[in-house]
Parts: sequence; structure tokens; C-alpha cells
Amino acid sequence: MRAGRGLWGLVASSVVSVSVVVTCSASSPQEGEHPAGSVGADEGDGRGEVERLSVVPSLPEQAGAPETKGSKSSEGEKESKEPKKTGGALRLALGVHHSCALERGELRCWGINRFGILGVGEPEVDKLLAPQRVPGLPPVLEVVADYDFTCALVEGGAVYCWGDNDSGQLGDGTTDRRSEPTRVDVPVADGIVAGFRRGCAATGGGFECWGTGTLGDGSEHYREAPLPIAELRGVDRLALSDGHACTLRGAEVRCWGDNSRGQLGNGEGGCRNLREACPGSRCLPPKECKRGPTPVRPRGLPPVVSVAVGGSRSYALDETGTVWSWGQEGTSLDFGEDNPRYRPQVLAGVATMVEVDANGGHACGRTGAGKLWCWGENAYGELGHPPGPRGGIEEPSLVEGLPPVRAFALGFHHTCAITGAEGSEAVWCWGDNSYGQLGDGTTERRHRPVEVRL
Repeated sequence: MRAGRGLWGLVASSVVSVSVVVTCSASSPQEGEHPAGSVGADEGDGRGEVERLSVVPSLPEQAGAPETKGSKSSEGEKESKEPKKTGGALRLALGVHHSCALERGELRCWGINRFGILGVGEPEVDKLLAPQRVPGLPPVLEVVADYDFTCALVEGGAVYCWGDNDSGQLGDGTTDRRSEPTRVDVPVADGIVAGFRRGCAATGGGFECWGTGTLGDGSEHYREAPLPIAELRGVDRLALSDGHACTLRGAEVRCWGDNSRGQLGNGEGGCRNLREACPGSRCLPPKECKRGPTPVRPRGLPPVVSVAVGGSRSYALDETGTVWSWGQEGTSLDFGEDNPRYRPQVLAGVATMVEVDANGGHACGRTGAGKLWCWGENAYGELGHPPGPRGGIEEPSLVEGLPPVRAFALGFHHTCAITGAEGSEAVWCWGDNSYGQLGDGTTERRHRPVEVRL
């Protein structure tokens, strides 16, 4: 998911955030499991770079260039001078099996409604195949979506969440499920983030977080109500996957959590067996895998403007528009050995990017000219074309059939893009549609972009 101000796991719908979907594995989460995004045009193209992540992204103010070291998105502002006001720009947030769109302060969601995740107050409704308005909210400024819950930031800085709450991820002081928006007790917020079983609100120069997960202090936290996180004070951006997380402070990235696949970028990774396998391989031995309980700095990474995480991979976009990637699919028995995938490498085969996002097993990047490139897993057509006959991880390819893209968001196995000028935007989605999360009125999987009627 793409990192943003108020992104604690971000990203992670992460097109919406995001963005927020969040798991260690790129395989599709099953019922009862928890994986987790959000989004808000430019010029210039080329071939040779890559990606970024966020839970509630915003559009670059200047077309054709990534954010500069000193600039920040609305989620990345360290200080909020006054409460945000409702804007007209369309934003998206994608979970695993549901999606949401925000336009002119009004929020609509569609897809699976398990645990009341759509917020429409009808928990008996299994799914919605077309966008439906979420009632009971003041004008909405930002939205983030996770596997089993959704949160919104409204005018005045209040935060509301709804959906499953078994890990305290709604932040209302209980573990009761909510099928309607429920107020989170936080001070005036200027950004929000959702990740695997947790949420965060950016409040001034810090974060207040709730739910279950690690916070970079070496401990696993469980909170049913928001708690200020000292370790995140002064952090500009935060991105969460289910197993690891990264922050951006100034132009420096730090990551912590699971490192079995090199996703922390410090040159370590892998696992090792703690004893020999049983005779005839009739049982698997226990394993020890690399972890980083406290933040570490990825090796050899230049100053960057954004960071994103998805599944077992991490991404950073540097000041030149080059995308850096680290981590790998699957674990290797190379505990402590040097592996190039365990440290940042330039992502080849794509154009210079102004935006990058990741979720589940795939990622996408947008050029200044509005071209969208995607790579990674494509089992459901989430890269914008039919899956290959042998499956596996695919190299970057251009998503065909789209007008110039202004913004995009990634779900776990689906992708959406926004095209058109403000006030006349169009939304296009493709990939998994088993619960109607594409919003086209069907449950048919789409390997090519289809337009969504909001």
C-alpha cells in the first residue's frame, strides 16, 4: 500500500489505500483471515522506473514530476494549520473484496458486506454489486479500506470506522462489529491509515493508533481505543503490510517486522530449519526466520519521496522518478546469507514514475503522461490483461485501453483508475470480481478495464 500521512499499514488500498490490504502472502485471503488502500495527472513518459504506496493518496500539484523532498501530500503534512475542507477531486479506496469512492464529500461503497464492512447499515445484505451511499456521515475528506473494515476522515477532523472489530480495529473501545459508521475517539486528525487489523490517525506531528500489530518498538500491541505512539512522532509517512511496515521521515526510509523474504531491505532475510526433517520428509521441521523488531534502514537507498509496501515486497520512489524494490515471493533457506533481493534494486522495464502503489502480490506505477504500468501477480487479471498460461510473477506491462490516468488504487486482487478532468472523472476497474468489488453490476472477473458508474 502507498504510504501516507495517517497511514499505519497502509497502503493499503491501497487504491485506496488504500490503501489499506495487508498480508504477508500474495495468495488470496480466505474467509476469516485478515489481509488489507486509497487515492485521489501529468505529462512525460519513458521506460525505466517504478513505484510508490499509500492509503489515502493525493494528486501531485505539478504535472510530470514526483513530489520534491520538501513537498508533502495532504496526508503527509506534519502540521495541520486548519481543518481540511471537502474538495471535489474523486478518491478511491480498495480493500480485498470491497471498494469505496469519495466525491464531493459523499462516500459510496460496494462489494462484499461481511461484518457490515460497506457501512450501509444492512448487515444481512451479503454484497452490493453497484456503488451505494454510506449514510450517517458528515462531509467526508478521506477514506481507507482494509480486508474487514473501513474508515473515513470527515470535515472537522473526526474519524469514523465500521466493519469487523475482533482485534479492536474500529478503535471505539470495544470488539463489537459495526454495520454503520462509529466515531473513533481521537483529537482533530489530518489524515488516516488502515492496515492489517489496525488503524491510525495523524494528529499534528504524530499518530494515534488502535487495533493489533507492531509499532516499531519491538512489541506487539493490542488496543481497542487510540493510543499516541511515541515511536511514530515526527514520521512524515507510514505504510503497513500485514507482516512488515515502513516509514518515511524526510527522505529516509525505515522498516520493521517480518524479514523472512528480505522485505526490510537491510541485506538480511531468509529462514533456516531448527532440526533435520523427519525421515522420508513425513514432517516439516520448525523454522527460524529473520525479523526486525525495530526499524532498520534499507541498504543503498537514495533519498526518496514516497514508500509503499504490499505482501512481501517494499517499494520506494526517488527524487528522479526511479522506482526501487526489495523483497521476494516465497521464503528461502538462506538465513543470514547475502541475497540481492534482500536490499533495494532499481525496478527495470518501466517508465519514469510520479506515483507508485502496491497491495497483495501486485503493484502499479503512473507516469507523468498518465500511462499506467503494472506488474507482479496476475491470477485474476489485476494487471489489466488475461493471466498467462503458467501463472507466476509477471514483468511490468502497460495497461491498455485507458484514457490518461489521474490516479489509481490497488486492492488485493483488483485495480481501479481515475481518468478525466476534475468534475468529469471516470472510474475504471479490473481483476477479481467475485463479490462485485469492481462495481459493474456483475460478479464476472474482468481482465480489461471496465467503467464503473458511480
